[in-house]
Amino acid sequence: MKPELLMPGGSLEKLKYAFEYGADAVYVGVPLFSLRARENEMTFEDLREGIEYARARGKQVYVTANIFARNLKLKSFRENFKKWVDLKPDAFIMSDPGLMMIAKDIDPNVNIHLSVQANCMNWQAVKFWQQQGVTRVILSRELRIEEIKEIRNKVPDIEIEAFVHGSICIAYSGRCLLSHYMSHRDANQGVCDNSCRYGYNIHKAESDKDQEYFLEDLRNKGEFYRIDEDDNGTYIMNAKDLCVIEHLKELREAGVCSFKVEGRTKSLYYASMVAKIYRQAIDDMDAGKDFNPELLTELQKIPNRGYHKAFALGGTSHESQEYRHSTSRNFNQRFAGVVLDRSDKTGRVRVEARHRIRPEDEIEVISPSGGAKYTVGKIFNEQGEQVHQAGGGGLIFEFDLPHEVGPHSLISLCEKGGFNDKQL
Repeated sequence: MKPELLMPGGSLEKLKYAFEYGADAVYVGVPLFSLRARENEMTFEDLREGIEYARARGKQVYVTANIFARNLKLKSFRENFKKWVDLKPDAFIMSDPGLMMIAKDIDPNVNIHLSVQANCMNWQAVKFWQQQGVTRVILSRELRIEEIKEIRNKVPDIEIEAFVHGSICIAYSGRCLLSHYMSHRDANQGVCDNSCRYGYNIHKAESDKDQEYFLEDLRNKGEFYRIDEDDNGTYIMNAKDLCVIEHLKELREAGVCSFKVEGRTKSLYYASMVAKIYRQAIDDMDAGKDFNPELLTELQKIPNRGYHKAFALGGTSHESQEYRHSTSRNFNQRFAGVVLDRSDKTGRVRVEARHRIRPEDEIEVISPSGGAKYTVGKIFNEQGEQVHQAGGGGLIFEFDLPHEVGPHSLISLCEKGGFNDKQL
């Protein structure tokens, strides 16, 4: 069976584009009850429309309500859950056993997927959650592929979901990793070395580089951890982004039925491009084709902190961290606009600009079915006046593009040398 491609939907617009660019399913958070409460644009009416949009296309929508709730949220959750159930989403992603009890009390047949926040790491835990009525387990990111395979062998009659792409933090599934990082002693296995409680010295390196520093652990004199610092500080806990697109076949063979991408707070461009690239990788795999390395090149067009494979093939190392920058910078194209339509009056393509575009800029027009590069010619504002640039911020401009542009097309600005942190 072909694995599901599960994409984030941080807004109704992102949900629609994720589907158009190849997602089989989208997960959306609900305000106050998901772990993206502050940056959640999904209203109740948006959720209703998103589910209807998915239904019309044979797609799935999973509602994320994965907080660990305090007492004051229990009543509100019960009241809201009744309304969500009536919309008939395909599943709820949850982690709090108490909230699961409320959900089952309201609808005994509700489909619950166990959130990665529940830190499920072994087959016995999977079996436990299965007995509680969970139909799918989203496994912890710390697991290696061979561990996932053992879970599938021990509990063959439950769905397994795993993250394959996106940002991850120093506490990968909500647990401290400092001890593991600094002394290879896993706090989550009972051998914490209390790295957070000891003293450290900062040493400036003897180097031609500006502001290059190292952290010395006072328990182990002479042992240093690199700390690169710029005007914004240092990024010792800044993990590179997860990317295991080359290993989807191994994950499928290990029993993973759903490949999940992180990014509900990422841009529309991110949701669309990652969906398109992983869609191609999954389809190629299903057709028996070898992995196409050009897909990795395509992923470099998308803002990222550098890619690594996390725990999938073994342990992590210092190479898993990005020490110099906190923001995404390893990319060579920038999201610049959304194509709206073609003007009946002028025949020009109308674009909602998300970043500055100027004449002579090289752009790529990307659609769900392909893409083509162009050099920007004349630009006009909505009044039909020629202007020297299309400013960002959602203003609408018109461009002369030589070919027909399909629905849900996006515009990216190309930069041969890549973008640096000052351009972000």
